[in-house]
Amino acid sequence: MISRTGTHKKPGSPLAAPGRLRAAERILALFDACSRSNLRACLFLVGLSLIAFLPGLFAIPVVDRDEARTAQISRQMVEGGSLTDTRIGVEARHTRPFGFYWLQAGVVALGEVVAGEGAVHTIALYRLPSLAAGIGAVLLTFWAALAFVRRRAALLAATLLASSAAIGIAARLAVPDAVLVAAVAAMMGAFARVYVGRGGENVGRPPLPAAIDVKLAAIFWGGLCAALMAKGVLAPLYVAVPLVALAAADRSVRLLRPLAPFHGLAVCLLLVANWFVLRHWTGTESAAETAERLLIGRVAPFFPGFTALPGAYLLMFWGLFWPAAPLAALTLPILWKARRLRSVRCLLAWVLPVWLVLEFYPTKIPGFVLPTFPAIAILIALAVERGALALANTRLVRLLWLWPVIGALIAVLALLGLAIFDRTTSVLSWPLLLLGFFALVIAAGSVRDYGVEKATLLAVAGMLVSGFGVMQLIVPNLQSIWVSPRLAEAASAEACARAGQPIAIGSAGFNEPSLMLLAPGAVPVRFLDGAAAADFLQEGGCRAVFVERRQEMRFVRRAEALGLRVDRGADIPGYDYNEGRRVRISLYRRAN
Repeated sequence: MISRTGTHKKPGSPLAAPGRLRAAERILALFDACSRSNLRACLFLVGLSLIAFLPGLFAIPVVDRDEARTAQISRQMVEGGSLTDTRIGVEARHTRPFGFYWLQAGVVALGEVVAGEGAVHTIALYRLPSLAAGIGAVLLTFWAALAFVRRRAALLAATLLASSAAIGIAARLAVPDAVLVAAVAAMMGAFARVYVGRGGENVGRPPLPAAIDVKLAAIFWGGLCAALMAKGVLAPLYVAVPLVALAAADRSVRLLRPLAPFHGLAVCLLLVANWFVLRHWTGTESAAETAERLLIGRVAPFFPGFTALPGAYLLMFWGLFWPAAPLAALTLPILWKARRLRSVRCLLAWVLPVWLVLEFYPTKIPGFVLPTFPAIAILIALAVERGALALANTRLVRLLWLWPVIGALIAVLALLGLAIFDRTTSVLSWPLLLLGFFALVIAAGSVRDYGVEKATLLAVAGMLVSGFGVMQLIVPNLQSIWVSPRLAEAASAEACARAGQPIAIGSAGFNEPSLMLLAPGAVPVRFLDGAAAADFLQEGGCRAVFVERRQEMRFVRRAEALGLRVDRGADIPGYDYNEGRRVRISLYRRAN
C-alpha cells in the first residue's frame, strides 16, 4: 500500500493503528486545509512563525556581544537624534550600514512615546524588527518556492525554514541576519521566475530572455538594496556567486536581462554612493572624541568569528538547520542525480557555490550560511513532492533518528547548564521536554508508516513543544550567565540613584556592551582597569564602580594610595560566556 507521499505503509503497524496516536493525523489535516489557498497558507505560516519565534523573545535578557552592540548603537541614535552616526559610546562604527539601526530606532522611539524613557533599556523592542524579518523570511521562502513546486510543497518548505534552529535564533535576537535571509529569498525567488518559470524543466541551453518584467525587477533589486542597507557589502555575495555559477553552467551571461540589470545596478550604486556620502558627512573622530573614548574605555567588540578548516559549516549545519538537517542529507544524493533539471540546477547554484566560498574563507561565523537555508528547504520540498524520498529508494533513513538524538541533546544541555551554573532546575519545563522528545521518537520510528511528510510535520511539532520549554522556561532562568541585568539592578538600587540623582557607573574587568545598554542614567558606562576605577570614585558625586575579582588588588592599592575610603556593596557571581570563565563582580561606592 502506498501513502500519499509515495512511501510504503504497513497496515498492521502498531504506530499507524487507529486510536494509537491522533496528533499526527490532526497536524496533517490542518496542513492539508491550509495548503488549499495562498491566503490560508500565509496565515498558517504567520501563526507558525509566532509560535516558533516568540518563546524567549521577551524573556531572554540582552545577549552579548553582537545583539548588545547593535541595540546600543540604535539607542544612541534615538537619544542623540542623529540617524547617520553609528556609534557605541563614543566609539565610531561608520563602516556599518544604517538600515537595520533605523528600524530599531523607529520602534524604540515609538516605545518611548508609549512607555516612557525606560523603553531604551527594553531589549524586546530592539528585537521586534528581527521578529518581523523572520516572519518575512518565512513568507518569502513560500513565495520563492512557488517558482519551483506547487503550493503544498511550498508550504512545507516554508515550514521547515520557520522551524529551523538558526532562523529561530536570528528572529529572536536584535541582529540583521533575518533581514538578509528575507532579502535573499526575495531576490532568488524573483530570479527563479525568470530562470525556471520561462524555461520549464528542459535540460538544454536556456531560451532567449524575454522582455523586462518590471514587477520582478523591482523585487530583485529592492531586495538587494534592503540587504545592502542591513548587512553592507556582504549582501551581494549571496546572489552574485549563484548567478556567476549559472552563467558558467549555461554558457550565457544574459540571465538577468528580464530583471533590468543596468537600471538595477544604477539604483544600487546610487544607494551605496549615498551611504559613503553620509559616512563622510558624519565626519571622523575629533581630538575631543578620541580623548573621551580613551577615558570611557573600549567596549567589547563584535563577535569576530573563529578560525576553522573547511567543513566547519557542514558540521554546524546539523545543529543550525535542525530538525530538517537529516532530510537535507536524504535529499542531496537524489537531487544531485537530477542536477541537469533547471529547477534543481537553480537551487543548487543558490547553495553550493556560496557554501564553498564560505568554507574556504578562514574565518567562520555561523550566521553567514543562513541565506542558503531557504534553498535547502525548497530542495527538500521538491524531493518530497516528486516522490524522490520514498523510503524504498534510500538507505539513509536511519539518519532521521537524529531528530530525537539532537532534541534530547539540546534539552539535556539546557538542563545541565541550569543545574551546573545555578544549582536548580525548571520543573515546569520537564513535561514539555518529555512530550517534545516523545513526538520526535514517534516521528523517527513511524516514517515508514506515516511517510516523510507526515513524520516531518510531527517532528516539527515536537521541536516547537520542546523549544518552548528551552527558550521560555530554561534559558531566561540561567541567572549566572545574565550578569549585566543584575549589575544594572544593583546600580539602580544605590541610595543616590533611588533619590533621583543621575548615577555614573564604572566597570573594571567586565566590559560587555550589555552593561552599557542596561545601566541606568544617560551617562555612558566607563570601562576601566582597577586603578582607574579608584580614580573614578575619587571624583565624587553619585558614582559606583563594578570591580571584577581579577582587578580588585589594583583597585584596593590605588584607593589606599589616594586615601580613598570605600564601601563594598553587592557581590555578584556569574559566568562570562564570551570569555568562557567564571566572574565575581563587586560593587564599590565612596564611603560617607
